Amino acid sequence: MPLLSKSPPFSLAATLTLVTGMAVTGMLFVAVSALEYGKMELSFQQRAQVRAAAIRRGLDDTLELVTILNDLFKSVGPVSREQFGDFTRPLLARYPFVQAFNYHRVLNDDEARRYAAALQDRYPGYAMFDGRHLPLSSRPQHVIVDFLEPLQGNEAAFGLDVMSLPMSNTINQAVAAGAIMATPLLRLEQERGNQKGFVLLMPVYRPGAQTATAAQRRAAWIGNTGAVIRSTDLIHKILYAADLLDDASLVVRVYVGDDVRPDNLIYSLGQPGQQAVAAKPLQRWLAFDYHDLYTRTFSAAGKAWHVQVTPLPRPFLASHLGSLSTLIGGLLFSLLTAAFVNSLARRSVRVQRLVEERTRALQLSNERLNDDVAARKRTEEALQESELRFRRLLALSSDWYWEQDEEFRFTSITGGFFDKGKQDPEDFIGKTRWENHPEMLQARWGQDHIKLLEAHLPFLNFDYALPGTDGQPHWFSISGEPLFDKDGAFKGYRGTGTDITERKLSEQRIHHIAHHDVLTGLPNRVLLQDRLTQAAAFANRSGIPLWVMLIDLDRFKFVNDSLGHKAGDLLLKTVAQRLQDSVRESDTVARLSGDEFVAILTEYPDEALSLDVTQRIMRAVAQPVLLEGKEFFVTCSIGVAVYDPDGTPAQRLIEHADIAMYRAKKLGRNNTQFYQPAMNEEALERVRIETALRSALERDEFVLHYQPQVDLRSGRIVGMEALIRWQHPELGMVAPYRFIGLAEETGLIVPIGAWVLATACAQAKAWQDAGHGPLRVAVNLSPRQFGEPNLLASIAEVLEQTGLPPSCLDIELTEGLFMNDVALAVELLHKLKALGLALSIDDFGTGYSSFSYLRKFPIDVLKIDRSFVSDIGADDEAAIVVSIIALAHNLKLRVIAEGVESEAQLDYLRRNGCDEIQGYYFSQPVPVAAFEQMLVEGKKLLATPATA
Repeated sequence: MPLLSKSPPFSLAATLTLVTGMAVTGMLFVAVSALEYGKMELSFQQRAQVRAAAIRRGLDDTLELVTILNDLFKSVGPVSREQFGDFTRPLLARYPFVQAFNYHRVLNDDEARRYAAALQDRYPGYAMFDGRHLPLSSRPQHVIVDFLEPLQGNEAAFGLDVMSLPMSNTINQAVAAGAIMATPLLRLEQERGNQKGFVLLMPVYRPGAQTATAAQRRAAWIGNTGAVIRSTDLIHKILYAADLLDDASLVVRVYVGDDVRPDNLIYSLGQPGQQAVAAKPLQRWLAFDYHDLYTRTFSAAGKAWHVQVTPLPRPFLASHLGSLSTLIGGLLFSLLTAAFVNSLARRSVRVQRLVEERTRALQLSNERLNDDVAARKRTEEALQESELRFRRLLALSSDWYWEQDEEFRFTSITGGFFDKGKQDPEDFIGKTRWENHPEMLQARWGQDHIKLLEAHLPFLNFDYALPGTDGQPHWFSISGEPLFDKDGAFKGYRGTGTDITERKLSEQRIHHIAHHDVLTGLPNRVLLQDRLTQAAAFANRSGIPLWVMLIDLDRFKFVNDSLGHKAGDLLLKTVAQRLQDSVRESDTVARLSGDEFVAILTEYPDEALSLDVTQRIMRAVAQPVLLEGKEFFVTCSIGVAVYDPDGTPAQRLIEHADIAMYRAKKLGRNNTQFYQPAMNEEALERVRIETALRSALERDEFVLHYQPQVDLRSGRIVGMEALIRWQHPELGMVAPYRFIGLAEETGLIVPIGAWVLATACAQAKAWQDAGHGPLRVAVNLSPRQFGEPNLLASIAEVLEQTGLPPSCLDIELTEGLFMNDVALAVELLHKLKALGLALSIDDFGTGYSSFSYLRKFPIDVLKIDRSFVSDIGADDEAAIVVSIIALAHNLKLRVIAEGVESEAQLDYLRRNGCDEIQGYYFSQPVPVAAFEQMLVEGKKLLATPATA
């Protein structure tokens, strides 16, 4: 082959193209790297913040444990060792990072020795000792570990004088501050590993003692409640509960103390890298690994907590795929473009070289292809066997793989069974499943499983539980299939398994939530119905009475409105606990809804039910409750329905108790009422009236009667009060007292009151147009109407539509209507007064208002209540009437006396300067036609009799 003439390897145009392409590629690479770094930085910050926030919330929940334990001593008073154990045992089961709950008792020398002698009868060999395990030395004060749960495993701390330990300063700080404090990190007496822990302490003060100052708190101090916390387990449990342990790309470290140093390290997750954080932005963008440091510090229990999160190095390709793709793609594009340009100059040489290279590559590929064919034949048989072996396993969802021999003994267990399932390998290899779980041999489900294995049949999703090395039960689900050799002989089993503990715990939690109230932990409606059915069945079998009590709090809405729902929730939890403490363990207390509770009490032959039960419950509820630093007193109203085994159906008991409770509310609250059949009739009548009341306006069943208001000087009618009546087609004329209160409760009083106002104003205008003079019409305003936001606009609209002068409209208000918020009432009354109408206070003297309010309110008229007028013959009552008249005149107000029924009352009011009267002496409330007849006839009071 002839030699080719040599030419430059690259032409000038190809070189310029290559340089330009590489420069653009470099800029794009730097820009994309910056975006990738920003994405990694944002992801890291978010994950780090989530872990810091979870640790903070977990610490707050841990502090709540000590607060709950301390509340036991506040609410119960002296707590026995058994009560302490019963209270803390569920908490220990729920919070495994708690080594122990304890109560430190404060004793002097003499008390300590007497107390130690007393405990030796219960705990032989009991002795009190200091931190060096020496007998107590003489000192003014000892703080002894008295209550300790669990005692087993923590005996080393029982009787220890903690004031001899480094935690004494923490105890003094907690007593002086009256708050939870954490001790420095210390080696626990009970700990057998290298883990450090700390103790959360909260002082207990003598009930009823003053604790406003540090000196008072020290004087009232009687002990501490505490929780011994394994610090590493605490942080691990918090992260585990938040599902934050599965990110292998982060290093999490937690420190406790004033600064971050190795001595203060309590928890470490992951191994940190060795590379330092890049300082300059350009260097960080181009770094092969992302480096950063997140630190958050917060305070809890008097200690500073530092959460430090750093990312672990990641594969370069995973984090920089975009920039690398841009770089590689740009370089390739630049090279290809340069090569294309260069090829124009060296086309013939390049073609010849490509032919030679392709020829050699083809020869090499043929040789490799022959080798591959031979290797493929060798591996086909192995692949077929592997496919047959694992085809079934691919269909199974598993966390580990296991094998058994023909005697059903485990020969191999792989995967996370021992680590996640907290099992010891020595208990499984070479043993059968029922040797580790003997209950299988007695239980039906275990026997069925053994029979299935002996029949050499496959099985799926066999669930069972085993205790773990951590002392907690762990649930597993396994699937397996039998193994046979080529001759069909049985060789054992193989299969897969998975840990389903979390699923089982979730099912248990869901079951508990479905049957219990989330806030109070009491049974809910579903469980209440089941308990009621069981109690009724027992009553039917035994013939013993059964009581169902419906308990409703009297002032719960006031607490919610004044302090908020958080205080209301605390009150409900406190009342729930008091109710449970007030009944027997065999009785049931459930939360029905809101502030309503139900108690089911069963009578026993040796213990009859009596009113003492209800009195005990009412006394317990009426105890003061501390809400946001203030004492609140709440009472309750109780309705009781008694179940007769041969009488009322059980499902009606709650309804009857509810009816009795409403009767207790109606009788003034804070009392107990037993259900009577007559109450049901009253409730049914209430329902009938409420149903009819909702359609009364649409059916035009309401009418107005008018009672004249007479001027005592002239004897003429100067106004009238509009009074509503309900003409029901079946019930007849329904008195106002039967439906006004119900309308107020249901809110129907608002449209009814609007109808009364519009009708009365239209009638007054009609009488004016008929030539009867400018009569004033008085209309009562209900509390619901007074609180309506569009009250002013609705009154103004009525006056405009009817054409009645505002001066002829008198709005009557009761004293209690505006006593809740005086400032708001003053503002609203002035706006009403600005419309030009008159304002009067009805039933004056029967409320709780102060006389000073009369100077603030723009009132025009005082109406003396009929209760004072009816007793004018008595000296005291007459003096009250005279005082009201004098007070009103001094304030430039008109006075109207209601309920005037006799000539003696009329003469007395005339002599003492009363302005106007209304009552049966002149006329009772009458329909429109009768009132108009009085106006036509000019009916008047007789003139004042002449005196000798």
